Amino acid sequence: MPPGTAQSTATPPRLRTRRPLGRNRGGDTRSAALAESMVAHQRAISVHQGAMVGEIAEFCAAEAFVGDGALSMAAWLADRCRVSVAAARTLVVAAEKLGGLPKLAEALSAGRLTLDVLAPVLAVATPESDASLAEAAVRWSVRQAQELARSARGMKDADAAKKFSGRFVRFDDPRCALWAQLTPDAYAIVKSTLVARATRHDHPSAADPDYERLEARLADALVEVCTERGRRDGGTGSGGGGGGGGGGGGGSDPDPGSGRPLFGGAPAHIVVHADLSFFLGDEGAEGEGNASIQGAGPISAEIVRRLACEGIHTISLEGPDGTILDQFPWNRSPTAAQRIEISRRDGGCRFPGCGYSLLTNVHHLRHWINGGPTVLSNLITLCPAHHSRVHELGWKMSGDANELVTFTSPHGRQSISSPSPAWRRSLPVRK
Repeated sequence: MPPGTAQSTATPPRLRTRRPLGRNRGGDTRSAALAESMVAHQRAISVHQGAMVGEIAEFCAAEAFVGDGALSMAAWLADRCRVSVAAARTLVVAAEKLGGLPKLAEALSAGRLTLDVLAPVLAVATPESDASLAEAAVRWSVRQAQELARSARGMKDADAAKKFSGRFVRFDDPRCALWAQLTPDAYAIVKSTLVARATRHDHPSAADPDYERLEARLADALVEVCTERGRRDGGTGSGGGGGGGGGGGGGSDPDPGSGRPLFGGAPAHIVVHADLSFFLGDEGAEGEGNASIQGAGPISAEIVRRLACEGIHTISLEGPDGTILDQFPWNRSPTAAQRIEISRRDGGCRFPGCGYSLLTNVHHLRHWINGGPTVLSNLITLCPAHHSRVHELGWKMSGDANELVTFTSPHGRQSISSPSPAWRRSLPVRK
């Protein structure tokens, strides 16, 4: 240090470090014991909840809660058991419905099924579907059970009209925040447009010093499509999007059917799945079946007809088993039709407990270089983090992607992944 130069007393900034990924993390004996213990605790909780639900049904039938001054069974539970009102209502609904669903009740009481998974299933279960749901639901996550319930309920034209009248965008000036409620098709277009811009290839990688997290890039994309610079960069576009990748909405000089992107970047891309009978229902009526926008949920028959009327969608019809999509099994990359169906089946990363859907890869269970065919049963969706785990960090996968896939960690612990129960809608459920 040169003479006369004062030594700085400032503490250098602490660098944020991430613990490196490792093959053997969690493989010690204590971690294995903790994992087994936590799973056992949850089974015990489910067993107790099963017993409690039976007692709630009997207590409620006698209206014994009135003697304690409570106005409802849920209010009694919230007060006496010190649970939230939402948890109390879930227990009461389970008590009301499980009396006619013995197999689901048995699965809860035996600890095979959690109350969190059971709650959405109860909304669509019937005595006829009781046994099949009890067998299948033990493999589902809470998110998958909720998907089944949404798919089974569907959306009627009256519900769609109510959603449309309830759309809004609200601003919070002090926080510079905004939030919105959109119809499913509008939400899908907005989400697709922003994600496409935020994930284009000129963004730096995570290892680059200029890297921005995805949430920040989505915010930048929202600003970009609202600025004059965005309009100059992208020109015009057309409304809507579909299975074949339609254009984004809006522009100063619309050119319907052009398929050009919204304010530059990739075009909006939404995928609509509809049963043919539902789509072809009598004028002003809804046929049998269901329809949904991938990632946004069920839509009504009239929304399906409106999207089809715009004329910029691709409609693909395939057999219930999806085999018509497996026409090129020895090509390395899946076809566009296969990717659409895989995304619908998996609903995001299939790694147990993940479900991340914005950035994903399609992975061969049996590697293509080792003779693995490019067919639906051998293709599975993984996010970048879990894709790296099955390549570099020693995780193994086995099974049929259309059914059950077993993930095995480097230290031998196994977990099971199943496709979305709403994928084929093969289980009989109440509409």
